[in-house]
Amino acid sequence: KPITTGLITLLCVPWLWADIRVIDDAGELLVLDRPAQRIVSLVPHATELLFEIGAGDLILATVTFADYPEAAQALPRVGDYNALNTEAILALEPDLLIAFTSGANLAQINRLQALGYPVFTSDPQTFADIDRTLRQFGELTGRQHSANRVADAFTADIARLVERFGGKRPLQVFYQVWHDPLITLNGETFISKVIEVCGGVNVFADLLAPSPQVSLEAVIGKNPEVIVTGPSDAGEASRWHQWPQLQAVVNDALIATDPDTLHRPVPGLIKGATALCEAMDQVRERLN
Repeated sequence: KPITTGLITLLCVPWLWADIRVIDDAGELLVLDRPAQRIVSLVPHATELLFEIGAGDLILATVTFADYPEAAQALPRVGDYNALNTEAILALEPDLLIAFTSGANLAQINRLQALGYPVFTSDPQTFADIDRTLRQFGELTGRQHSANRVADAFTADIARLVERFGGKRPLQVFYQVWHDPLITLNGETFISKVIEVCGGVNVFADLLAPSPQVSLEAVIGKNPEVIVTGPSDAGEASRWHQWPQLQAVVNDALIATDPDTLHRPVPGLIKGATALCEAMDQVRERLN
């Protein structure tokens, strides 16, 4: 009877006999012999995703700007995009590091990996990537059921936005990430995909760099119908009023977005996407 009970236990706890194998966003295979229990999350979106799937209790520390949900604000900080406190990370004895695919701290991450610490790099750029990342985090933490539920809900929410807005009159959109210098996004980024969901066309979708710098002359040449900016450069206070010949100015289509709800590849971007889609729809109504 004890032997039988032991066999049943082994069968009910798959990680006791099967490795966890996932491919990260750098194309590298990560193999764990059991779900991670001591995670250091070195990117804000990964911290939020882990909390989303019910694995926030496994995070030992995170980085600057990992401020959502509220529980994440109580976590110790071990650096940021530019530099890490490797001594603090080593003292935590993590069994998984989640890192970004680039950044000034990449050399430090590589050294930690060389010391034997498992590293999963995460940089989701599409809705499908966000769905996949949620499910992978579920595998890595043993929280597959909740991760699959969150991923299913996110993908369903995107589908509802597509059904509601995707077939409407296309609007030519310039998305301003930063004003000085002017930074935008190309068509491969998830924010550009949000613009498409809203029935928009990213006027700089064909640029090669994900976050390219563009000139004022290039924007004026594209003459977008809508300009999307941060809160400080929209509405009556926007500097774009200096160029009244722009369609976006004529259309009163200088739309402000909340970076906290749109600039992270997490399920919470549905809120920001819905707000953007509705604002663009108001522009359509004025143009009809």
